[in-house]
Amino acid sequence: MSDIVTSDFDLARSQARIRAALDGVITIDASGVVVEWNPAAERIFGYSTAEAVGKAMADLIVPEALRDQHRAGMERFLASGEGRVLDQRLEMPALTSDGGEITIELTITSFTAGDERWFTGWARDITDIKKTELELAQSQQRFQAIVEHSSDVITILDGDGTWLYTSEAGTRLTGYEKGHDPEGGILSLLHPDDVPLALATLQEVLAGTRDPDEPVELRVVGRAGDVLYFETVGVNMLDNPAVRGIVLHARDVTDRRAAVAALEVRTNQLAAVLGSIRLGVLVEDRERRVVIANQAFAELFGSPVPPEEMIGADCEAMAHQVKNLFAYPDVFLADVDRCVGGHVADTTEVTLADGRILERDYVPVLAGDQALAGHIWLYRDVTDRKRADEAREQLLESERLARRSIEASQAALKVQNRSLRELDRLKDEVVATVSHELRTPLTSIVSFSELLHDPQVGRLNEEQDEFVRTIRRNADRLIRVVNDLLLLARLESDTIELEPEPVNLAALAATAVAAHLPAAVAKGVDLVLEESAGTQGCADPIRITQVIDNLVSNAVKFTPDGGRVTVATGSDEQVHHIEVADTGIGIPSGERDDLFQRFYRATNARAQMIPGTGLGLA
Repeated sequence: MSDIVTSDFDLARSQARIRAALDGVITIDASGVVVEWNPAAERIFGYSTAEAVGKAMADLIVPEALRDQHRAGMERFLASGEGRVLDQRLEMPALTSDGGEITIELTITSFTAGDERWFTGWARDITDIKKTELELAQSQQRFQAIVEHSSDVITILDGDGTWLYTSEAGTRLTGYEKGHDPEGGILSLLHPDDVPLALATLQEVLAGTRDPDEPVELRVVGRAGDVLYFETVGVNMLDNPAVRGIVLHARDVTDRRAAVAALEVRTNQLAAVLGSIRLGVLVEDRERRVVIANQAFAELFGSPVPPEEMIGADCEAMAHQVKNLFAYPDVFLADVDRCVGGHVADTTEVTLADGRILERDYVPVLAGDQALAGHIWLYRDVTDRKRADEAREQLLESERLARRSIEASQAALKVQNRSLRELDRLKDEVVATVSHELRTPLTSIVSFSELLHDPQVGRLNEEQDEFVRTIRRNADRLIRVVNDLLLLARLESDTIELEPEPVNLAALAATAVAAHLPAAVAKGVDLVLEESAGTQGCADPIRITQVIDNLVSNAVKFTPDGGRVTVATGSDEQVHHIEVADTGIGIPSGERDDLFQRFYRATNARAQMIPGTGLGLA
C-alpha cells in the first residue's frame, strides 16, 4: 500500500513539476498523438491542453514541409530503435495556433512505460530568447531528460561541498570529459583568486542568508587553460528528498562580459569623440541619471564641475538647479517634462537668460521591446546663426520695400513719360500748326514789302524805304524761324527725305562764308575760309548747306568785334569733315550736353542778350 501511495505521490509530484516548468513539455505516444501538454506549451504554441491532447503533434506544431520527415523518423525509430534526433538540442521552426511560425530549441527523449514507447520533448521559444529554468525531477529518467539538455550548467554539491554531479553543459563548455573528477574537487577548477568568494557564497547558501536570485560571478579555468566566466546562483535543497544537495545554476557569461568590455571601450571612444565636438551632449538612463556629459555641455551652461563628475547625478534635480539660466524657467521645466513623459523625439529652441539661443534635440532611447531605456539631449548654440538670419530678413525686407518703392517710382515715371510724350506730341503739333499758319501771312508780308520797293509802284522816300527794309528783314527772320520749326518737326517725325548726290564740300563752305561775310564785316569779325582741295562727298546739298550755314552763323553771332572765325574742309580716307572755329564767348562746359535740345540757349548767350531761337543746333 505504501508503495502505491509513494508511486501516486511521485506521479503527482512529477506532473506538478511538468505543469510548472518554464519549458514546453510535450509527451506523445508511438503514433505521434499528444498525451501530455503542459501550460508552458500552451503559452508557447497557443493551444490549450484540451485542444492539443489527442491530436497528432505533427499537425499541431510541425511545419508542413517537415511533417513527412518527422513521421519517417518516428517509423524508423520504432522499427530499428535508431533515433538520430533523440537526446539532442535542436533548433527548428514550429507553428503556433494563429498560423505564425516561431523558432524553438527542442530536445526529444524516448522512454518505455508499461511496455509502450513514449516520447517527451522539451521546447524553448528562442524567438524571444526567454530563459527557461528547468525543474529537477525526482525520477532519474526525467532528471536526465531535463537537466542533461539544459543550456545552463547544473551542479549538485553535498552539504560539505563534495562534488556530486555536473550536467553535460559543464563538460561541453569547459572542454573536460564527462565524469572528469579532479583531485581537488570542483574548487580546483576555479580561478585561484575566486576560491575564497566561492567558499563564502557556499556558506551563505547553506546558512540561508543569500537570496537564490542573487548571482555571483566566478571564473572557471577550462581544459585548454582558457578562463570562462559563469554567473552562478545557489539553492539549498538538502532537505528535498528528491535532490538532497546544493543545486548550483551557472550560466556562461564569457561572451556577455566580452561584449560589455567592448561596449565599455566603445563608450570610452564615444566619450572621447563627444569631448572633442562643440555639440553639448547629455545622456540619461531610464532613472534619469547622467550617463554621459561632454565638455561642450558643461561650457554651454557654465557648469562649476567637469563633465566626468556629473556622472550619476539626478537630472530632474539638476534641471531645477539650472532653470534660472533660462529666460523662461517654468517653460523650460514644463518642456523637459513634456519630452520625458511623451518619449517622442523633439527639436526646439530655448533662450538663455543672457540672450543666447540654443537649439535642443531630444531623442528617447528605446530598448528592443520599445521600453524606455534612457534619454539623449543635444544642445547647440545658434545665436550667431539666428542673428544672421534676422539680419538677412531685415535686409530682405528693406530690399522688398526698396523694390516696391522703385516699382512705384517706375510706374509713376512711366505715367509721367507718357504725359511728357503726349505733351511733346501736342507741342509738335502746335508748333507745326502755328508755323504753317504763320508762314502764309509772312509770305504775304514779304511779297507786299517787295512790291513797295518796286519803282513801278512808286518811289519811297528814305525814311519809308528804311521802314520797308525793316519789315522785310524781320519777316525774313520769322520765315527762317518758321522754316526751322517745320524742318525740326519733320526730322522728329521721320518724314523728311534726304536726296544725296555728289557734292564739293569746299565749294559749299565757300558759299556759306560768302553769304555771311557781310554780317561778319559789319561786326568787325574776320571770317576766313582756309584754302583746301576740293573735297568730293555724297550728301544732300540743301541739308549739308543748312548745317554749314548754321555753324558759321552761330560763330559770327557769338564772336565779338575783333574776333576771328575760320572755316576749313578736308578728308581722311573715307571720312569727310568740315570745321568751324571761332574766338567767341564759348560754351560753358556743364551745358554742352544740352546744346542740341530744342530752344536751348547757353546761359552766357542769354546773359549777353544775343538774339537767337535755340533751334539751329537742334
